[in-house]
Amino acid sequence: MKTLVKFLAMLLFVTAFVACSDDDDNPPVIINDIMVVHNSNTGIFSAINVNDGSLTSLGSFSYNGEVLEGLRDIVYNPDNNTIYASSRSNSNNGAIFSIDPSTLEATMLNDNLDDDWYAIPGLELFNNQLIGTVYWDDYDNSQANEGLIWLNQDGSFNNFEPLLWQGNDLDLYEGMGIEYTSNGTELLITRYDEVIVSNLNGEVMEIIELDEVNFPNDEYLDGIRTLETSEYGVIYGIDRYNHFGRIDLTVGSPVGTFTYITTLTPQDDKYVALSLIPENIFDQIPQ
Repeated sequence: MKTLVKFLAMLLFVTAFVACSDDDDNPPVIINDIMVVHNSNTGIFSAINVNDGSLTSLGSFSYNGEVLEGLRDIVYNPDNNTIYASSRSNSNNGAIFSIDPSTLEATMLNDNLDDDWYAIPGLELFNNQLIGTVYWDDYDNSQANEGLIWLNQDGSFNNFEPLLWQGNDLDLYEGMGIEYTSNGTELLITRYDEVIVSNLNGEVMEIIELDEVNFPNDEYLDGIRTLETSEYGVIYGIDRYNHFGRIDLTVGSPVGTFTYITTLTPQDDKYVALSLIPENIFDQIPQ
């Protein structure tokens, strides 16, 4: 009996060793995220080095055989391996797109031909929906001009909530980038040179003013259009003059900082859609 037990034990050991050896021969493929930015004028996405702001061109999305320009924000959904994108009002009428990462081909989900909104500058995921910042061109006094919008993943409208500060509608206009707080239950939304903290019902709990740090002479922070949190928990943003920098916030404090890193060039182009996406997105297209 002892001999049989020893034999079985040895057999299990050898089997486990072979299995481990097989695992070592085929290690799991790890795909990291990279931070990218979109040149809305050219349609080109670039990887951005968060330390110095240098750009490495990656490629672009296409729609109807043409480079898709004029996007405002993107968000990647790993559950269905799909990228969703909002667009500028003067480029694509504020349309909503989905993009297949395997082809980088875009499909228009909502053409916004009825001008349901002017534009959706910021875009994130919420459960099985898209959530974004939104404003309308014509203020009809029946709803707030800016706020939070929910879209179904087919691009159809789901819900709207105005942003309220102390019971009053809150003006956004310049900015409207969106990101989750570190706890994932609240939103950071840019407003002029501030970051507001809101719950998912549009109730604003804090308004944090950002002080400028290390800006060149005669340059200043003006209208943060996009922000994104790196895999290390650091928030970065870009303003309307393409100033790229690090945003430091202390929740509960009325003052934060925007530390200047560089100015993205050409400065006349619009750099938006600061986002984390899998590093292999632009490597999947056959050459």
